[in-house]
Amino acid sequence: MTLFAVIAALFLAAAIGLLAWPLVRLGSRAATVAVAIALPAAAILIYLQASNWEWDAPPPATGIAAPDLQSAVEQLQIKLTQQPEDVESWKLLGRSATVLGNFTLARDAFGEAYKRGEARDAEAIVGYAESRVLVDESEIDGQAAELFEQALALAPDNPRALWYGGITAFRRGNLALARERWVELQNHDLPPELRQVLAEQLAQLDGREGTQATPVQSPAAAGGGEISIALDAGLAARVPLNATLFVIARRTEGGPPLAVQRRSAGDWPVTVRLSDADAMLPGTRLAGSGPLKLIARVSASRQPMAASGDLYGEVGYDFASAHPASITIDRIVP
Repeated sequence: MTLFAVIAALFLAAAIGLLAWPLVRLGSRAATVAVAIALPAAAILIYLQASNWEWDAPPPATGIAAPDLQSAVEQLQIKLTQQPEDVESWKLLGRSATVLGNFTLARDAFGEAYKRGEARDAEAIVGYAESRVLVDESEIDGQAAELFEQALALAPDNPRALWYGGITAFRRGNLALARERWVELQNHDLPPELRQVLAEQLAQLDGREGTQATPVQSPAAAGGGEISIALDAGLAARVPLNATLFVIARRTEGGPPLAVQRRSAGDWPVTVRLSDADAMLPGTRLAGSGPLKLIARVSASRQPMAASGDLYGEVGYDFASAHPASITIDRIVP
């Protein structure tokens, strides 16, 4: 079986197991806002939203072991040392690295595709921009935003560019442009979950157009819940240096995260305020979302997906109560 076929088979298995993982996202606020930021692994943003991926649970079995994909990635890297001008292989490496959660490698691979494609390959541009956001959430308001615009100029109907372009337009207060891009996205063949999310976002935009938009609010302005997070003393020795703490709000019945905040894991206890400013989609109101589940997870890999050995704790919470919440990290992901 060729290297391409191996990776294609792995992608197919991952798509079945993770609802087509597209757009993975991330981390903290930008990814949260971007969510936009889990299709192509796709579009880390688009698929993050549409996916039922359990961020706070071990990855489900797909029938093909992760090491197989890792091996395929290593073979692809060897191939690219011999054929560095192969833009399609650079893009394939970027997509594969995204599935593995290696966003730095994805960024570098898509960056090579972007450079070697002379900035004329829309898929390479979108992949490069997405992976930059996954590595550094602030990129959603920086160079990645400009890259999405560049991709739309080359391919106005690119679904991932339309999704991200709508997000960046929303964050800049251009609600009309955000609406235009998301309406166009509805003309594409989308997963039902994503189509529903788009319809909800467009309905909110229809109610806000003509008013002064403030798409990015401070945690204080947006309200939210104050969460005190403690670490079980028996697990203190298991927290590695440079670990990352993810604080996630999701519906009790599961589904994608509604809000995420990421920070360095340091002294304990730590107090976090999770608010609408941390929402995965613009316009999400945590206080109107009903009872939710709050998860605090320490990630050694510093990636948003849960991995074996991560430490976590969880508690039920309703943001409408505005009462403080407490979580003790006292469990280990199998």
